[in-house]
Amino acid sequence: MLTTNELTIFPVKACSLTIAALLTLSTLAAPPILREPGATYLDDFGVKNVKLAVLSDASVYSLLNQGRFLGIIGKGRPVELLAVGEKGLRVRGMAQQGQVSGWVDATVLTPLKPEFLESLRANAKRKAEVDALIAKNEVGLNMTHEEVAASLGKAQKKTSKLDAAGRKEVWEFIRYTRVPQDTTSYDREGRLVHSTVWVKVPAGKLSVTFDNSLVSALEQSEGTTEAPPVRVIPAPIIVLN
Repeated sequence: MLTTNELTIFPVKACSLTIAALLTLSTLAAPPILREPGATYLDDFGVKNVKLAVLSDASVYSLLNQGRFLGIIGKGRPVELLAVGEKGLRVRGMAQQGQVSGWVDATVLTPLKPEFLESLRANAKRKAEVDALIAKNEVGLNMTHEEVAASLGKAQKKTSKLDAAGRKEVWEFIRYTRVPQDTTSYDREGRLVHSTVWVKVPAGKLSVTFDNSLVSALEQSEGTTEAPPVRVIPAPIIVLN
């Protein structure tokens, strides 16, 4: 049992400040948005400020198949398009309850242009192909600087040339492999011990050529073993809204 002398008294002001700080941190740490499978998100392609008008009161839900009700955006209000799904659109706008971001029925908004939707679908298909190459640390023709860096990391050497045809760049990457190496040493008792360690050694060089910011050629050299087939993917499509 604690005696009176053993009790620790905390200042009320300090406790209040600590609680306020914790509440602030919990408010800032908002949970990540769960992406809907099959939906195309505009920020993946740098598309912003696509504005639509609400034609009739729009009920907003947390999920594409409704989920939690978030509010109602009234007729005539503007919304910003965030994502396109097969059965609805994700938007951000001012509802009666305050600003909300969620899914609404596409029929209650001004229609999207067919060419806009087609370019979005084409870019989404391209992104899936690029993501598959990045997962295998491979490169395909028509990939961008950012995509190559995401797949192979930082280039060991870069050169560039600018002429009337545009800018040509070459990035060089050293490819490594791991090989076994037998070693001999003595343990604490003075006994001879044989062991095998795996050592990373250069296996070849990959040169990636960019013409006007897109991969136009790949060259592997210096002992590279069997190379994967060269993949050609579509160039990025500019999305016009």
